[in-house]
Amino acid sequence: MPHSTAFAEKYGPWAVVIGGSDGIGSAFAVELAHRGINSVLVARTESTLDQAAREIRSGNPGIEVRTVAVDLSSADGARAVISATQGLDVGTLVYNVGSEPNYGNFIDHDWEMLEGRLHRNLVSKARLVHHFAGLMAPRGRGALVLMGSIAGFGGSPGFALYASSKAFSHALGEGLWVELAQRGVDVITPVVGQTNTPTMVNAYGSVDGAAEPADIAREALDQVGNGPMWIEGKVRQLVADRIAMDPAQRATMIGERTARMASGNSMGVS
Repeated sequence: MPHSTAFAEKYGPWAVVIGGSDGIGSAFAVELAHRGINSVLVARTESTLDQAAREIRSGNPGIEVRTVAVDLSSADGARAVISATQGLDVGTLVYNVGSEPNYGNFIDHDWEMLEGRLHRNLVSKARLVHHFAGLMAPRGRGALVLMGSIAGFGGSPGFALYASSKAFSHALGEGLWVELAQRGVDVITPVVGQTNTPTMVNAYGSVDGAAEPADIAREALDQVGNGPMWIEGKVRQLVADRIAMDPAQRATMIGERTARMASGNSMGVS
């Protein structure tokens, strides 16, 4: 049986890709299409969603792509995704949304912004994982891909809430990897560092040595059955170094690094 056919039978016929309009999310949808899986792309902006959908369809005849324009930082965002996907046989959930352009001390941010981040990065994620994993488990197949980050391996002054939300993804993924393995559902948390996504390129230009979204999507899906975590090659040593450091030293080092990188009061991490 061809690799793509076996993959589609286990993890298809539909995937829901949160943050699927560009960058890593769009790359996942493209790679899933190459492997014979239809996608529902979810993001805030309808125009970028429509463009991504057109490109996937044109390059993959016979693949269906639907779009859902919704803001998952709102309290009812996850409910809108669930409603829009009723009746679809969803075998894969990719939760990729969550890049952070707002550098600054936690208490200096407006609470309304922080509350939105909590909904997007924790509450909506947990709700959608609960819903779609609950559909996959009775069928005995499926996959959850919960995007992580090197930022989840240590407190990050200037990005404290973002880093803690990535640590949440790491811990959630590990726990669910054990729980859902008993039900035939694979769980993986890809850990990445600097990546040439639109957010990062717009902020800094293309970064030499940064990972490419297409490579991350392809390698992560190749490893989906080998969870609970896949660490992208360029950051493996950095992750090991952070884990080994004294916590105070680690937080100080990360804070100094992010402060140097910050331009004015804005930078982006993903």
